[in-house]
Amino acid sequence: MAVAGADYYETQYGDYERQNPDAKLSFYLDLVRAHVATGGRVFELGVGLGRFLERASREFDCAGVDTNPHGVARTRELVGGDVPVEVGSCEDIPATPANDAIVAWDVLEHLPDLDRGLSVVRDRLAVGGCLIGVVPVYDGPLGFVVRALDHDPTHVWKLGRGEWRQRLERCGFEISDQGGILRKLILGRYYAHITRPQWLLRSVGSAIYFVARKT
Repeated sequence: MAVAGADYYETQYGDYERQNPDAKLSFYLDLVRAHVATGGRVFELGVGLGRFLERASREFDCAGVDTNPHGVARTRELVGGDVPVEVGSCEDIPATPANDAIVAWDVLEHLPDLDRGLSVVRDRLAVGGCLIGVVPVYDGPLGFVVRALDHDPTHVWKLGRGEWRQRLERCGFEISDQGGILRKLILGRYYAHITRPQWLLRSVGSAIYFVARKT
């Protein structure tokens, strides 16, 4: 994850609110709810501008980091002083108390050393804890479209579905759930975030979600 200021969000996201609609955040929260009991410890790696963390902190014991100081400042405004949010990356995830889940929404593709980052994340999870994430994928029928539309210079890992699974398993995770997501700004006005039908999106979605449990 590259350190940047407000310009990063303006350049890469345009309208951050539109690209993070309530339906998308609800989908992410449902993934967490399915694997973490209410009140469990959830850490967000890469808080962005804080919309997910603000909602998750109503149900879970939350904290987070981001390398972008502007994002951290905006997130603190949303979540208030009771939710710790710091400038940092994987190494800054606290080891104690251990986390029931670490979430990373479109973050892992930014990590300079992916294997090292995944190993650190695994170490900071409680026994049986899980990494829940979303990443873009560059294979399948839409892979060439994803690649053509991706102008973010901080995306250093442009992997396919199988490659993400292999990386996670190699770093000590077991995939317990995985599916596809289709998403795109349509005419600059609406951000599509489609998660059904999964029988189709698993193989053709432009991104995947996964739940990777610490083994």
